[in-house]
Amino acid sequence: MKCVGIPYQPSQDVLRLLETFRGMVNYCIHIGLEKGITSRFRLTRETYHRLMGYGYHSWYVLSAIEVATTILKNYRKAKRKKLRVKVPRARRLMAKIGNQAIKVADGMLRIPLKPRRYLYIQLYERARDLLEEYKVCSATLTSKAVYVAFSKTVTVRRPRGWIAIDVNEDNVTAVSSDGEGKVFDLSKLKKASYGYFERKRRLQRKYRKDRRVLRKALSKLSENYRNKVSTMLHQASTAIVKWCREKNYGLIHENLKGLRKTVNAKIKRFNKFNGKIQQISKRPKKLKRRLNNWWFRKFLNQISYKCTWGGVETIESKHTRGSSSTCPICGSKLIKYPKGLVECKKHGLMNRHVVACLNLLRWEGVGSPSTAPRM
Repeated sequence: MKCVGIPYQPSQDVLRLLETFRGMVNYCIHIGLEKGITSRFRLTRETYHRLMGYGYHSWYVLSAIEVATTILKNYRKAKRKKLRVKVPRARRLMAKIGNQAIKVADGMLRIPLKPRRYLYIQLYERARDLLEEYKVCSATLTSKAVYVAFSKTVTVRRPRGWIAIDVNEDNVTAVSSDGEGKVFDLSKLKKASYGYFERKRRLQRKYRKDRRVLRKALSKLSENYRNKVSTMLHQASTAIVKWCREKNYGLIHENLKGLRKTVNAKIKRFNKFNGKIQQISKRPKKLKRRLNNWWFRKFLNQISYKCTWGGVETIESKHTRGSSSTCPICGSKLIKYPKGLVECKKHGLMNRHVVACLNLLRWEGVGSPSTAPRM
């Protein structure tokens, strides 16, 4: 499934719809928490007739209940993990509607607002081609654009070989089972992360007495930073998936779930100043800032859905521990050196990112090249 954004200028009727939809979601959340409702079917029975009184299309009512059910599910899941979470509440202006109610015709997207009242949005060429070629799934309205999700049926091809990738802070290294290797340099993102933090701190110091100007400046700064990260990650992930499709190879990547939880882990220690036992971080502030700003999850999500869309088979390897510190030839412990180098006493110096890729290929049982990869 993919999504295409279509910009538009909302009318007052559309803005009222977005505010009403947010109110409907919050009402469903309130009822779900008050009565301990966990199923969407029961929440529908409790709220449907009340929400239909707003006079909007019934699909907005059903979508509001669906959104509220998802929010409640995530809230209860976080509580079970004993995380400190606030009572959920919808804050963004948005409205969602299913594919049965929307229609694409004559280069226009037709979305119902109320019974027999419609919103027409002009489609640009690429959006029109995508929505006519693929199956339309749903539409999400915001105050700036309409995001239409579409899908297609994909046949996953049987791979002739495999490509393993190692995701790092400043690059993504890829090695194929036939001995070819590539490095995608993303060091600009690491520098941009440091620059973003410093500029943000400077703006907070400069406009500390004017919250309105500070909010506007920080919003623009964060938008530019997110766009830069997203663009560079899309370029790297697209190049890797294109390489896989050209060679008819599958993709292996590490399972990095739980990394941030490990980074932010806390331990209890005695505070000699107040005589209390308190939780403190195991790791220093600079390390936590650096790793919490790391984009690994965004990149893996991008490459995962692009592989699925292109029919490329993927393996999420659970063999992550020691992948860059174990010799891929003899299995001995490697000695770490600066600048990403490691040394095996038997086989000499190697690049630790390439070593990680070779170990992923070997541990997943798909074979690894007998000679050093051609980078």
